[in-house]
Amino acid sequence: MSRPIAYVVGSGLATLHELSTIYDTEDMLDLMEIGMVRDYNGG
Repeated sequence: MSRPIAYVVGSGLATLHELSTIYDTEDMLDLMEIGMVRDYNGG
C-alpha cells in the first residue's frame, strides 16, 4: 500500500474499497490535501 493511500485510509477520509472503486487518483490527492490541512489546523 502506498503512503498516500495509507494516509487517506488511516485518516478516516475514505476506505480502501472506496479508493479502489469510487475515487480516482485526483480524488485521492484531494482527500490527502484535506487531511493535511485538517492536521495542520489541529483538527
